[in-house]
Amino acid sequence: MDKRFAHKTALVTGAGTGIGRAVAQRFAQEGAEVLILGRTEATLQETAAANANITYSVADLEKEADLDQIVAEIKQRYGKLDILVNNAGWAPVTPFSEVKMEEYDKVFSINVRALVNMTLHVLPLLKASRGNIINMSSVICKNHLLNMSMYAGTKAAVEIFTKIWAKELAPDGVRVNAIGVGSIETPIYGKTELSDKGIQEHIEKITRAIPQGHFGKPEDIAAVAAFLASDEANFVTGSEYGIDGGFGA
Repeated sequence: MDKRFAHKTALVTGAGTGIGRAVAQRFAQEGAEVLILGRTEATLQETAAANANITYSVADLEKEADLDQIVAEIKQRYGKLDILVNNAGWAPVTPFSEVKMEEYDKVFSINVRALVNMTLHVLPLLKASRGNIINMSSVICKNHLLNMSMYAGTKAAVEIFTKIWAKELAPDGVRVNAIGVGSIETPIYGKTELSDKGIQEHIEKITRAIPQGHFGKPEDIAAVAAFLASDEANFVTGSEYGIDGGFGA
């Protein structure tokens, strides 16, 4: 595989499984030194085991001290940062009438506040390298699904951040793009409060709405992330790429 990310460093959040794992491994295969973050050491180890270019750090992105430690580790280990992939997230599936404020606080803390804080912490490094930010959004911001208003609300915020940050950071040479993630085969639905039956029914309902008739793979997202972070996308910023099997059409 082409080593277009040789001499580049990348930080990928939520990379123990699913999309984050695939993105980290794709960047590493193409030559990048990659630091991955997550809360579960066992899954981070599994991701890192695939490539010697991947190093992991157990971190809670909702904790200020952990973010400070991440920045210190990047400076000490690599001395720079070229790519940030804000992937960590949580997707509750709850009818609005049943939403508790605890759920609202949690999903906005993980999907919005932590993303903003992570980006602010490493922004000086990205400005110094004239680097890239890739935010993971969702196609349901524009193509709405019942019972996912809290999740869609967080991703709508991420889309707006992406467009405004792209304009603000363009003079610094930092490109900012988003990937509108469609239905991808990841463990994310297992992290909801749904029963096994409820998860299966939810997946079947979504599948019926996808023109291609099936979920995508994490590697589908990783391929687009690699393009957006590469010099081939040098004139791409403030964009959102929908990877959804035609759901958004």
